[in-house]
Amino acid sequence: MKKVTKRAAMVTGIATVLAASALMVPAFAVDSASTAAEIVRGGEPDGDVQYPGKEYIIENYEKWDQIAEEYAPEIRQLPNGKLVQRTPSEYECPHWMQQSWTISYNTYYLDADKKGCNSCHADLNETVMNMEYRHAVLPNKDLETYSDVEQCITCHRDNGDEFGRLMHGIHFNSRNSEKFKDGFDGTCESCHTATGDGNGLQLWENVKYDALKDSITTVENVEGNFDFTQDKVQTMDELYSYDFVHGYYDHMRYACSDAALDLDLPQSMMDEWEITIEGNVPNPYTAKLVDLIAEAEAEGAVVTKASKMVCELNPTGGGGIGQTEITGIPVSWLIERAGGMTDGTNSIRCVRADGSSKNGIDVSMLENEYLVYKMGGEYLDARRGFPCINWVESYDAQVFSKQPSGYIVSSDVMDERVCGQVNQEDAHVNRPNATICGTPEGLIIETGKPYTFQGYVDAFDHKAKTLEFSMDHGETWTTYDLGDTDNKRWIWWTFEWTPPEHGAYCLSVRATTDQGEVSFREHEVMVNAMDQLPAEDKVIKAGGPDSDLPLMFSTGLENE
Repeated sequence: MKKVTKRAAMVTGIATVLAASALMVPAFAVDSASTAAEIVRGGEPDGDVQYPGKEYIIENYEKWDQIAEEYAPEIRQLPNGKLVQRTPSEYECPHWMQQSWTISYNTYYLDADKKGCNSCHADLNETVMNMEYRHAVLPNKDLETYSDVEQCITCHRDNGDEFGRLMHGIHFNSRNSEKFKDGFDGTCESCHTATGDGNGLQLWENVKYDALKDSITTVENVEGNFDFTQDKVQTMDELYSYDFVHGYYDHMRYACSDAALDLDLPQSMMDEWEITIEGNVPNPYTAKLVDLIAEAEAEGAVVTKASKMVCELNPTGGGGIGQTEITGIPVSWLIERAGGMTDGTNSIRCVRADGSSKNGIDVSMLENEYLVYKMGGEYLDARRGFPCINWVESYDAQVFSKQPSGYIVSSDVMDERVCGQVNQEDAHVNRPNATICGTPEGLIIETGKPYTFQGYVDAFDHKAKTLEFSMDHGETWTTYDLGDTDNKRWIWWTFEWTPPEHGAYCLSVRATTDQGEVSFREHEVMVNAMDQLPAEDKVIKAGGPDSDLPLMFSTGLENE
């Protein structure tokens, strides 16, 4: 294990100081009067050695002790009960100018607790989902994903709404400028950090680990207990839905789902729903969905299996992924019922009931396409497309058309579909995607007790080959071979690791595919290991009805 800083001796009363999140222990120069084991926090600098004017030195140490207490990193309790400390504690003064146990560099000088999106918006999930203009569903409650600025940039950068321009507009426009500046002491430095390296203003979120690295412990070739499964499934209620609103039937689903009225659509809608098979088939037909289900069930054609669904734009750390048990009719069976495909057919197009979409697949993918009417053994709800949804295994969910009215067997010349998001430089930003779930930034865990990181890996139509972990910001990687994985299902992984001693640690994760692809962005999350959890009176409740923070910390500038 290689550590950026060295830990000095533990002392009586350490639990109390840890509870205040302000334990500071000194580093010593080689010519120090005493060793680190002999001088502990609470004693005098230079131990029992006396010399003229030492009172001044003691006063200086006491001054910085007081600053350390006043500027101790903030500890928050999220609405889900988890405790987070976004800025690492400084346990010693690592500088050659030893004038105190600590200088509280992170909080007193860098003001790190007041930087980044989470300094004002304690819960970015809630911020996004309470926007004035309804945002597509980004967080995933069941997977416990946490929105971050990199996810926003990944999507906005390549989809028209340039993120930097948008954020400056929101925070400094005529409606919000005074709130941001007066209510939050907001400045450019709230989101950015200025350097002298020629890079100018940079987003704090992008460089925070570099800025704080002297107080983050690094571990070479991190070891833990790794495991994974492809069998994890969710109920229909747990499965994500981005709820893009493109047309009439989208509006109806959106209004009837828990986004609005939480209504159930009538059974008569399913009883009367029709499916049409047309185009390059000898015997085109239109039949009621319930009759097709009954016929397919009687012939044993209906398929029930675990299968994944992944949004094309799902970013690293994102929640646009899930896996459930689907029940559906193979589209190939529907086409065979029409006499099969005629010569020259190269694509199958799914038609939505309102005609707003005719997304298609190459005919080579036909064996992966299903007309799904149940998830987890339950008929679909309004949000998932009652009474049926088009489902194409290993493809991105842009072709998962809700409420389809049929299929066109076609000779259209289709471009090869590229699953996942490709940025302006033609790089795949989410194939493969390795994401940590359930661990918010700065999560407080207990020293010496195993903590299980968990998350998913996916590569759309490609196969994930390895999963890799790092605890030294990517200097070394511990690699686990995933074997011959099934790209029609996701990979759910666990990594059990025990923090050996108190301090901040960052876990990075990335994946590779059988085609040599490597994650475009590693997902990195910091945790804080403590010998004892913080005392209740040292914790600020963030978000939720009992929040100690103003509502704007949770839901954004548009709320008073």
